[in-house]
Amino acid sequence: MSEERHNQGSQGSNSSGGAVERSRRVAWPAHRIGLLLLAIWVLITAALTWSSLQAIERYERHANEQAEQRTRLVALMQSTLIDSQFDAIDRDLRVIRDRLVQRLDEPAAQQARTMASSLDANALVRDLWWLDEKGELLATRGRVDDLTIDAVQESFFRSHRQASGRQAGDTAFLSRPIDAGDDRLMAMSRPLRDESGVFQGVLVAYVDLAALAESLEQLTAGERLVSLVAHRQGHVLLNLAEHDLPAMSLAHWLEAGDTLPPRAGRFVSGSDDHHYHYSLDQSEGWPLTVVVAEDLSVLEARLTATANDHHWRLFIWAILSGLLLLLVGWLFVRRATALRQVAESEQRLAESNRRNAAIIKAMPDLLFTMDAEGRILDFEPGEGIPLLNEPEAFLGRTVVDVLTPDLADLTRSVIDDTLWSGEVQTYQYHLDFDGERRYYEGRCSPLTECSVLILIIDITPRKQAEIALEWAATHDAMTRLPNRRLFLDRLTLASREFHRYGGMGFCLLYLDLNGFKAVNDTIGHAAGDQLLQQVAERLAQQVRDADSVARLSGDEFVVMISHASRREARVVAGKLHDEIGRPYELDEGEARVSVSIGMACCPEDGRTAEVLMRAADADMYRQKHER
Repeated sequence: MSEERHNQGSQGSNSSGGAVERSRRVAWPAHRIGLLLLAIWVLITAALTWSSLQAIERYERHANEQAEQRTRLVALMQSTLIDSQFDAIDRDLRVIRDRLVQRLDEPAAQQARTMASSLDANALVRDLWWLDEKGELLATRGRVDDLTIDAVQESFFRSHRQASGRQAGDTAFLSRPIDAGDDRLMAMSRPLRDESGVFQGVLVAYVDLAALAESLEQLTAGERLVSLVAHRQGHVLLNLAEHDLPAMSLAHWLEAGDTLPPRAGRFVSGSDDHHYHYSLDQSEGWPLTVVVAEDLSVLEARLTATANDHHWRLFIWAILSGLLLLLVGWLFVRRATALRQVAESEQRLAESNRRNAAIIKAMPDLLFTMDAEGRILDFEPGEGIPLLNEPEAFLGRTVVDVLTPDLADLTRSVIDDTLWSGEVQTYQYHLDFDGERRYYEGRCSPLTECSVLILIIDITPRKQAEIALEWAATHDAMTRLPNRRLFLDRLTLASREFHRYGGMGFCLLYLDLNGFKAVNDTIGHAAGDQLLQQVAERLAQQVRDADSVARLSGDEFVVMISHASRREARVVAGKLHDEIGRPYELDEGEARVSVSIGMACCPEDGRTAEVLMRAADADMYRQKHER
C-alpha cells in the first residue's frame, strides 16, 4: 500500500513537471492563474470549515458521552456497594437469627452474649436489637444504648407481626428512614419463628445512614458529581450534593410519586441555571434507587472554548492556505528537475519514517529483524534480558537453529500470521534461567512484504504479580491454607466426579476449636494467630496429598478425605483429634485447645457440596454439645 502511494506521488511529481513545461509553452495569463488559485482557496476554506464544524460536533458528542458514562459508572458502583454491604448485613442477620432460634430454650443471659458479639465488624450497623413477639427489647448488642426508637410503632415490626405462619415467607424488611435524635437510621429486620412457624419476635439491625454516606462519597469521581439514594416508596435517604438542588431536582422527582424519571437525562437547576446530567440505577436486591448527577457548566465552558479555538485555527489555516497557494503558484514555474529531486527526497524520507515508526511502535527491549523463513537479519540486544546464545551466534541463522523447538515453532507461526494479516501480532512465552522462570512478551510488526520486526519485552514482574494475586484470592493469608472459595470449588468438583464416574465416595470433616477464645483473651490475639498457624501445619501433616485442608473462618477448619469410607474417616478424625489436643509451644507460653469434629460422607449424607457442608456442620454442633 505504501509503495502504491509512493508510485502515485512519483506520477504526480512527473505530471507536475510536465505541467510546468506546458505552462512555459502556453504562457497562461496571470489573471487566469489567479482565478484558478482563488477557486482552489475557496474550496480549501470550505473543506476546512466543514472539518472544523465536524470536529466541534464530535468533541461535544464525546464529552456528553463521557459525562453520561461517568454518572452511569458512579451510580452503578454506588448501587453495587449498597447491594454488597446490605447483603452482608442480611447474611449476618440470618446467621444470628438461626442461632437464636436454635437456642430459644437457653437463658436470656446466654442469648445476650450471642447478641453482644454480633456484627461488630460491620461499620454500618449502629445497633442490633432482639424484640419479642410484643415488641419488648430482649437483648441488644450493647455498643449503643441511646437510641430512642419505639419499635412497636415502626413499620418493620408491624409487618413481621401481621404475617402469620409459614405463609409469611423468610424475607428481609428494609424500612423507611428513622430519625432517632441526631441520628438518621434505617432498619433491616428479619422475623424469628420457631420450627412450627410461630412468631417469636424480630431481629433488627439499625443501619447508620451517615456511615453509608461516607462510604458512598469515596466513589464520587469529582466535585461536579452529586448523588442521591432514595427508597422506592419515595423517601430520600441520602443527599450527597455539595449544594442544594432546586425544587425540580432529582430529589423532587423521586419524592413525587410511584413513577421514576428515566434512567438517564438532563435537568436545569432553578438556583444557578446550570444544566445537570443524571443517571439512575436501581438496586437488584433492595428497594433502593441511586441517582448520580454531574454539573455540566464546566463542560459547556470547555465546549465554548473549543469552538473558539477551532474558529481561530480555521482563520489561521485560511491565511496559511492562501499563502501556500501563492507558493504553489510560484512552484509551477520551477523546473521539473527540482520536482523530481523533491519526489526522491520524499521517497527516502517515507522509507525512513516507516522504519522509525515500526521501531517506535514496538518500543524495543530486545529487537530482531527476520525474514519470512525466520532468518535473523538484524539484532539489537536489550538491557537486562538474558540470551540463549552469544549475540554473534544470532545473525544469519534461523530461529530453528538458536531457539528451543517449541519457541521456534511459535515464532514461525507468529511471523506467518503477521505477514498474512499485515497486523501486529502479540504472543507470550517463558524460559528457565538458572532455576528461575522468566516470562516474556513478543510483538511482531510487519516491516516489508517479506520481513518483520519482533520486539521482546520482559514481563516477569507483571506475571509474578498476577500469580500472587490469584494465590491470594484462593488462600488464607494467615495459615496459607485454601480458603472457603477454593475449598468449595474442590468439593463441588469431587461431588461432580462422583456423580459422573461413581466408585468410592469421600468424607468431609468439619472442625471447630474449643478453648480458642480463651487463648485470645488470656495471652493475646498474636498468640491466637500463632496457634492457628500451628493447627494448620498439624492438619496438613496428618492428611494425604490427595486430601484437602482449608480454613473457613475464625477457628473453623474443614478436611475433605478423598476415596474414603466412614470408618476410614473416623480413624482420620481420631488422629486429628489427638494431634490438635497436644500442647502448643507459643511465643507467649504453652497453650492447649481441643476440637469438635463433625463428619459427613458422600453419598450417605448428601451428594452436593451445600448439603454435605450443612450435614458436617450440624454433626459438629452435636459433637460440641455432647462434650
